[in-house]
Amino acid sequence: MPRVEQELLQSRPFRSDKERLIVTIMRTHAWICERFERELEPFGISQQQYNVLRILRGATEPLSTGDIRRRMIDRASDTSRIVDRLVEKGLAEKVPDNRDRRRIEVRLTPQGTELLARLEPIVRRFHQCAGVLEPAERKLLTELLDRLRNQNDAEH
Repeated sequence: MPRVEQELLQSRPFRSDKERLIVTIMRTHAWICERFERELEPFGISQQQYNVLRILRGATEPLSTGDIRRRMIDRASDTSRIVDRLVEKGLAEKVPDNRDRRRIEVRLTPQGTELLARLEPIVRRFHQCAGVLEPAERKLLTELLDRLRNQNDAEH
């Protein structure tokens, strides 16, 4: 099984185990994203668009783009542009907020709901790539990554 150094064709060792860990996490993130994008490509949506559709499906009421951004996995994404593309595709719709006419809210359309239903078995199959790890390993890895993220959030 190739190590991250081999995948990156790196000839010199990392300066520290911390550097190797961060690069490995970043490489793993890129690998997962590339694979997931390939799964979504036949359906004409990106993983960010899929994330927004899932957020809208889970919401009990329409959400503003700011609300959506706060719930996204990748918060650096241009949420307004993503929503506009989903609206163009008929998967989401924008509606004026009843309480504040300046605020626009977004909700899932029936076509968006239908697409998510079609994607469900594909996404479940994709998640099986984590099956190479035992349940206890998945739990530990998740806890360790949460700890790393939370500790760094507290410092900044």
